[in-house]
Amino acid sequence: TGSGIDCGSTCTVTLDDGSTATLVATPAADSVFTGWSGACSGSGSCEVNMTADASVTAIFTRKQYSLTVNKTGSGTGTVSGSGIDCGATCSVTLETGTAVALTATADSNSVFTGWSGGGCSGTATCALTLGADTTVSATFAPAATQYSLTVTTIGPGTVTSSPKVKGSIN
Repeated sequence: TGSGIDCGSTCTVTLDDGSTATLVATPAADSVFTGWSGACSGSGSCEVNMTADASVTAIFTRKQYSLTVNKTGSGTGTVSGSGIDCGATCSVTLETGTAVALTATADSNSVFTGWSGGGCSGTATCALTLGADTTVSATFAPAATQYSLTVTTIGPGTVTSSPKVKGSIN
């Protein structure tokens, strides 16, 4: 906008020789103004002295935010999704409004116990839409160690257990 101009993506206005057009760039709520090209440069207001035809481009980019994923707990596993494949900690920068779906996969000796942060909870996929710098944690715990118990009976009789277990007793 400026000097009687109110532009959408492209506009043309005719101005008198020797006049000055002062242009001001205003980003949308989800964008930032990164600068001018053409008859102006920099990121402040743009003044064009009209002594010939001129062209100016205002460059806007969508805001970007960081998404950081932390793996916590004493278990191990991986977190991936939406272009992310994390080691112990990872961070990626994405445009505002980007939908992200994170999946946690526990290693064979661990279990995934849940999400925290970024509006994520539970153990299902963590789905969020980036609108600010966001940190999400995936917690892994060691899997419970399990052992087999074999019970054999010799002669007539039965064996019961407490707690009651499923399986066959021979």
